[in-house]
Amino acid sequence: MNAVTRRLPATVEQLPAAQAFLKSGIEQAGLDPHLGGRLALALEEVFVNICHYAYPPGQPGEIELRISPSAERFVLDVLDDGQPFDPANLPEPDLAATLEQRTVGGLGWFLVRQMVTELSCRREQGRNLVSLVMQQPADEGGRAS
Repeated sequence: MNAVTRRLPATVEQLPAAQAFLKSGIEQAGLDPHLGGRLALALEEVFVNICHYAYPPGQPGEIELRISPSAERFVLDVLDDGQPFDPANLPEPDLAATLEQRTVGGLGWFLVRQMVTELSCRREQGRNLVSLVMQQPADEGGRAS
């Protein structure tokens, strides 16, 4: 399957369209449904964060989704033209703290890191690029299925 791309307005109302695009790509690539569910959860967090924080209030923005599957990996790139953002600058959440002691924010990116095999975030050609990668499981012969 070749890479496929979809552009959507950066509004939370477009999340179902983004999820449907991902689901179609997962089905076409034959990604394990359990891994697909984890990837869908990661996409939801990234998509909503872009909608809420990438663009100034009142300034419409866009999100581009790009699916690039292979026999070994399923890659979902999420791109936006919003403000530069690097989640590596976020402090690790204190999971031992009580709700009253915790600061707001940061748990979403922690969750995203837990849901995918690989996560990379970078600024490329004036755009934020978040790559969510799921490793395809190997079959009994040691090859990726």
